[in-house]
Amino acid sequence: MFDSLFSAGSTVALPAWAALGAAPWLGRAKPFIWATTGIVIPVGLGLAYWWLMATYWSAAGGGYSSLSAVHALFQHPGLLTAGWFHYLAFDLFVGTWIAREGERAGIAPVLLIPCFALTFLFGPVGLLAFLALRVAPACMALAWELHRRQPQLAWFGGLLLAAMVPSLVAAWLDPRTLNGVGVWVKPLKFMASVSLYALTTAWLIGDLPHEQRGARIARIIVAVVIATGVFEIGYITLQGSLAQASHFNEDSTFHIVMYSLMGVGALLLSATALPLAWLFARHGDALAAPYRLAVVLGLVLTFVAGAGAGIAISQHGGSTIGAVAGGATLPLFGWSATGGDLRVPHFLGVHAQQLLPLAGALISMSLMPWGRAAVWLLTGLYAALILWTFSLAYAGMPLIPLGLQPAA
Repeated sequence: MFDSLFSAGSTVALPAWAALGAAPWLGRAKPFIWATTGIVIPVGLGLAYWWLMATYWSAAGGGYSSLSAVHALFQHPGLLTAGWFHYLAFDLFVGTWIAREGERAGIAPVLLIPCFALTFLFGPVGLLAFLALRVAPACMALAWELHRRQPQLAWFGGLLLAAMVPSLVAAWLDPRTLNGVGVWVKPLKFMASVSLYALTTAWLIGDLPHEQRGARIARIIVAVVIATGVFEIGYITLQGSLAQASHFNEDSTFHIVMYSLMGVGALLLSATALPLAWLFARHGDALAAPYRLAVVLGLVLTFVAGAGAGIAISQHGGSTIGAVAGGATLPLFGWSATGGDLRVPHFLGVHAQQLLPLAGALISMSLMPWGRAAVWLLTGLYAALILWTFSLAYAGMPLIPLGLQPAA
C-alpha cells in the first residue's frame, strides 16, 4: 500500500511541476495552474499527510527530540510516506510562490525553470537560487557603482569574491585539515576579508571630490591595497593547498621570511586607512558632517585597533590565550570558546572601516540634531568595546564560553 501511495504522490506532483514551468506560455490557463499547484494539490497532499501521521504515529517509535529519534520515527513506512508527501506539498507550494514572485519582479520565465527543478529535487536550494535571482539586479547596480567610484579596486574585490567559488569547491572535495581546521578555511576567510576591505575602500574613494580620486595619494592607496592583497592571499592559498601553516610557520628559513613579509604586508594594507582618512579630513567639505567625521574616525580606528591587534597576535605567538587544546570554537568565526582570543578585537578593529561610516551615513540621513556628537559617542562606545575584548583576551576569557570540552 505504501509503495502505491508513494507512486501516487509522485504521479500527481511531476505533471504539476511541468505545468508550473509551462504556465507563462499557456495564456489564460496560468491562473488555473497556479491555483492548482499552489493550493489544490498541496492541500490534497497535506490531507494525505495528516491521515498518515494520525493513523501510524502511535505504531512508530521515535519522535522529533533528536536525530536518532527522527531516524527511528521514519523507519515506519507509513511515516516515511508521510514525510514524502510533506516534501511534495511544501516544495510545490514554494514553487508556485516562486512563479508568482518571479512574474511580479519581472524575471524572465525561462530563468525560473532551473529554480523549479532545484526546488523539486533539493528543496531549499531552489529557493536560494530564486532569491539570488531577485537580488542579482541590485548586486549588478552595486557592482557598476563601485566600478564608477574606483574601477581597479572594484575589479580586485570582485575577482577575490569569484576566487572563493573554486576555493569552496576545493574545501568540499578536500578532507585535509590543519590543526583541526579544513585547509581551505583560512584562504576563504582572507579572500572575503581582503575583498571587503578593497570594495569598501573603492566606495569611500568615490565619495571624494573627483580631482582627488585620481590624485597621487589615492593611486598609491589603490596600488598598495592590490599589491599587498595579492601577496597575502596568494601565499595563504598556496600554503593551504599544501596543507601547511602560513602563520607562525618556522619549519624553514623560507617560511620564516615569508611570515615576516606577510606581517609587513598586513601592516601596509591596514596603513592605507590613514592617508584615506587624511583625504576625507582635508577634502570632504561637501559631505555631510556626521558622515565625514565617522569615515575619518572609522579609518583611524581601523589602523589603530586592527593593526594593533594583529601586532599583539604576532608578539604573543598565536591568537588564543589560555584556551583548551582542541576546545570548542564559535561557529562561523572560529574564535575560541574556552579561552581568550585576540582575533575578536582584531575583527572589530578591521571592520570599523565599514561599521562607523555606515553609522555616520544613517545619522546624516536621519537629520538628527547633534549628529557629530552622536558620531563621537558611538565611536567612543565602539572603542570601549574593542578595549573590553582586548581585556577579555588577555585575561584568558572567551567572548562567549561554550564549555571546556574538546571539539569532537
